[in-house]
Amino acid sequence: MESGPPSSSSAENPDRYDASSAHAHAHGLGSLLAAADIASFHVRPDGTITDVNDAFTVLTGYNRSELLGAPFSTVVVDGEPSLGSLVGIDGAGGGEDDAEGGENEAGEASETDADAEADGFETGPISTTLSIRTKADTRLTADLHLERIETEGGETRIGGIVDRQPSAAESVSDSDLTYGRTFQALADALPDGIIVLDTNSDVQYANPAVERILGYSPDELVGSSKVNIIPPRLRQAHLDALQRYLETGERNLNWTYVELPGQHEAGHEVPLGVSLNDFFYDGDRYFVGLFRDISPRKEAEQTLTTKVAQLESVSYLGRHALEDADIDELLEKATELVVAALDAEYAAVFEHEANEVTSPDAETLRLRAGTGFDPGDETTAPVADSIAAAALADDDVVVIEDLASDDRFDGPSLVDDPDVRSGITVTVGSATDPWGVLDVYDTEQREFADHDVDFIESVATIIANAIERDRYERRLNETVDELEASNERLEQFAYAASHDLQEPLRMISSYLQLLEGRYADELDSDGEEFIEFAVDGAERMREMIEGLLEYSRIDTQGDPFEPVDLDAVLEDVLTDLQVMIEQSDAEITAEPLPELAGDPSQLRQLFQNLLSNAIEYSGDEPPRVYVAVERTDGMWTFSVRDEGIGIDSEEPSRVFEVFQRLHAREKYDGTGIGLALCQRIVERHGGEIWVESEPGEGTTFTFTLPRR
Repeated sequence: MESGPPSSSSAENPDRYDASSAHAHAHGLGSLLAAADIASFHVRPDGTITDVNDAFTVLTGYNRSELLGAPFSTVVVDGEPSLGSLVGIDGAGGGEDDAEGGENEAGEASETDADAEADGFETGPISTTLSIRTKADTRLTADLHLERIETEGGETRIGGIVDRQPSAAESVSDSDLTYGRTFQALADALPDGIIVLDTNSDVQYANPAVERILGYSPDELVGSSKVNIIPPRLRQAHLDALQRYLETGERNLNWTYVELPGQHEAGHEVPLGVSLNDFFYDGDRYFVGLFRDISPRKEAEQTLTTKVAQLESVSYLGRHALEDADIDELLEKATELVVAALDAEYAAVFEHEANEVTSPDAETLRLRAGTGFDPGDETTAPVADSIAAAALADDDVVVIEDLASDDRFDGPSLVDDPDVRSGITVTVGSATDPWGVLDVYDTEQREFADHDVDFIESVATIIANAIERDRYERRLNETVDELEASNERLEQFAYAASHDLQEPLRMISSYLQLLEGRYADELDSDGEEFIEFAVDGAERMREMIEGLLEYSRIDTQGDPFEPVDLDAVLEDVLTDLQVMIEQSDAEITAEPLPELAGDPSQLRQLFQNLLSNAIEYSGDEPPRVYVAVERTDGMWTFSVRDEGIGIDSEEPSRVFEVFQRLHAREKYDGTGIGLALCQRIVERHGGEIWVESEPGEGTTFTFTLPRR
């Protein structure tokens, strides 16, 4: 039994809790009761009126302000049963004194308020007949329907409906709607299904919405067993649960809300959201079920679940593609995931093998991976007249919902199964150079959602990227192999240069020196000069070969990295350059240098080459050289600055090229390989080197080395 809502807002009286409106609204009845003009009210367990609607004020003749806070006995004829006796609470509704005694001296609610037990409702709502006294002191006979309501705050309220009975002078057709007819009107208007059962599970009432939801008309259901609308697999469990409840009161379901399938008249199941309750009428127990079709929500949940599963599959496949370079294993994983995510029968990946020599009709597709079928010895299939041909030609997704009725294709699917009815085919790779196709097929006619197509395209994209990366890695490995072979040949050349070429040069130099010593008296000045040039040339060639050998072995012959104290390295370098420093009256100024990981001998050579260059190219003034260092973003930045002649070149970086000289040999010695060696050493240590210079303003060489 539902009580109608008051028509006024609860904001008018802060002491009033609009439980009836909230309760009725939960079942979609509040506005319908109000529209039916049914008098309703709310009282505390002590009988104090807390809310009335407009129909109640019209019925009794009192206005709302006169009723709120008054005892319910105000509108009851003397001698009629009190509200307390009706609901089983002693002292409730006893009159004005009771209302005044509803609060104690501290202003707190008495024990008979929210804490009271409305024992009269233990078996359900209460209905009775009594006489209503209006403000004009007239008497009206009415049916009173009472129900206990628990508020959100845990308090107890009693909601009631007053249904006036027609007088002898009134015909039934002219009277207000009776309670039964009101329920009928409300139930007919509800979009949710309502079924009332007796304890034998026989249907006593069904509203029109049941036919829309389950296909059965109310006339078909009333008088029949409820088990007809329960799926056969659940019918015995229902009967057993009902019997157990009647015997023990034990419920095996949440009666407030439970999701159960219903059996449609057409034979299929319908997911339902069901609320259950029981009540007594004329001493008999009945059960009422309120239910609605939740198919749209279930479909949305299933779609969401499918999308999440597909996204997780794409994510997993993407991680697998990054972590594992085995393309065949990736393709097998892809087909397995596609079959599982789409609940399909088959999935396959075919590699397109073009045949430009003969004709396009001779092109084939070679099976690389498949799930759901055994291809046997047939690992290739012709492209012509197949569904894959359309995908390869248009570089577009081909979606087939019913192959038998689809007139776009005369050829078969690539899976040899005559029962294939639907599927999706998508190209793997670019439109200009497709690698192959990804197919998914099912033996049932089905519609594929947009997210299904997006999923297949995402899988095809991951496959294409993995294949392209595999191609790139293969080309890269081939290039690395070629570079390693080239380096090995360079090593061999350097070895030959150090041993085989230097021996003839030593022989040439030795014989020239013998010639000069033995026949010096017989040679004129030109002959002596020619011999001197030849000896000098042989010596310079020897130095260049040794420098080239040293340059080629920077990476391959270097020592393992170890902690290196650069202050100690610089001290050793200055010791080695002591003669040069004293002869040029050079002044070297250096900041404290750090310790880092590196090759000690190569770092020593780096500082020695830079400092010796700074001293050599100082010009006419005594050399002044400054060594500095600073910390920058995980690196040490070193600089070697001089005040010498500078570099007269539009491209200062050319000084790092092998055998590159910027000054005449007659004025400055050297092979032109020292700075190239510096660059290779710095790069081996994970840094870089550059030069800044202005002619006549000095030169600064800057290089970085990792701090780790």
